[in-house]
Amino acid sequence: MFNFIYHLYQTLDSVIIFSFLSYTLLILCGLKKNHTVGRSIAVGSSLYLLFTIIVYLILRLELSSICLKLTGAAQTPYWFYFVCTIPVSVLCAHIALTGTLFTKLVYVLYFMTFTQLYKMVCSPLYSQEFSMQPQVYRTLDMLTTLVLYILLFLLSKLFRKIKLSTPFPMSCFKGVLILYFPIGFLIFFGISSSTQIYSVNQIAILSGILLTNLPIIYYFFATIIHSYEDQRKLDDALTQTRTQLARYRYSLEVQEQVKKERHELKNNYFYIQTLLADKKYDQLDTYISQAIGGKMSKLTDIQTGNTLIDYLLNRKIQEAQKFHIKTYTEIIIPGQLSINEEVLCTILLNLLDNAIEASKQEDTPDIQIIIKCVQNYLLCKISNKISSNILSENPSLATSKADASNHGLGIKIIRSAVESQNGLLNFECEKGYFTASVMLPFNQPV
Repeated sequence: MFNFIYHLYQTLDSVIIFSFLSYTLLILCGLKKNHTVGRSIAVGSSLYLLFTIIVYLILRLELSSICLKLTGAAQTPYWFYFVCTIPVSVLCAHIALTGTLFTKLVYVLYFMTFTQLYKMVCSPLYSQEFSMQPQVYRTLDMLTTLVLYILLFLLSKLFRKIKLSTPFPMSCFKGVLILYFPIGFLIFFGISSSTQIYSVNQIAILSGILLTNLPIIYYFFATIIHSYEDQRKLDDALTQTRTQLARYRYSLEVQEQVKKERHELKNNYFYIQTLLADKKYDQLDTYISQAIGGKMSKLTDIQTGNTLIDYLLNRKIQEAQKFHIKTYTEIIIPGQLSINEEVLCTILLNLLDNAIEASKQEDTPDIQIIIKCVQNYLLCKISNKISSNILSENPSLATSKADASNHGLGIKIIRSAVESQNGLLNFECEKGYFTASVMLPFNQPV
């Protein structure tokens, strides 16, 4: 019984690997729409796998027959395995699956290279085939093959997790570099498996392939580093653009508000003149108290001369007022700050967001905002009323929200921003208030 299972395994081993390769390509690329018309995706996928396996078996039988006629050898050379597997899997995938031919070729070649490298790792076992007890050798052979199937499954998961982009943005030169190692290795393995090459020459050839791959590895490593640097510069440029757009947006809002106020002021002026001419003093008093007095609160808008900071503070104060949170401010800063404006706004934004979020839980909430110069530092102190000592209950200030992965980043962002400016950050609870204090050094003495 065991011998029958082993012979069945030997017969089906290559078919199993080919089937797994075809299934991997199917999962990665997906069927073309014209191959699923009138039938479900499951049926189309099953037909595709059945078709590729049949083509593979037919081609393998035909090549074995040709080899037998030409050489008279009953055993098919090992390189016939590559001739069957690689072209059939690539061509069938290109005909029936979405994606470019190059991406499918990359998947197939790296899949096959991984398989053959594993077989080379197991070569010490294969060399003991006739010196070990048959039962022991066959058991180990099947166990190592089972491990190969598991590793191929993990490789397939890696391919699925990090897919090649489609269409593949690759020049012909880079494409050759990517395919050089798997093609070179598979050619070497096919030749060495079918001919008698001394072990010394075998090592020399393999070393030559690896040696010529070192510059390629360096090239792609350097390309990745440069791409990362380019991405960082692009992110910085986008951040600066967003900052500039925010300034322009705020300026436009201010201009629009001024136009509106100018128009209302003209109407108010004529209406007041009319009331004075008609000697309707009581009506005039009511109008001034209600219509004009209500607009006087807008004169309290923060204006420090720093456009983006003014925009942020005014917006956050308005947001707090929507939730009936009283705000008290003491802001005395020069019009030109020698501090990175983007970093400062990042800190203020997160501090105020945290304060507003915490104040929503209080019965009589209020927030105190102090921003002023202290010697050669800019002091930013944001305090919000609390009903219990937060630091004693939650020293790390971790988020209490259910979605912790998307919340609780504010403190980390603040710490990172303060550290980038060599500043100081402190949290304290005192007299019923939670206070976050930030001190940022000026680049030049103020």
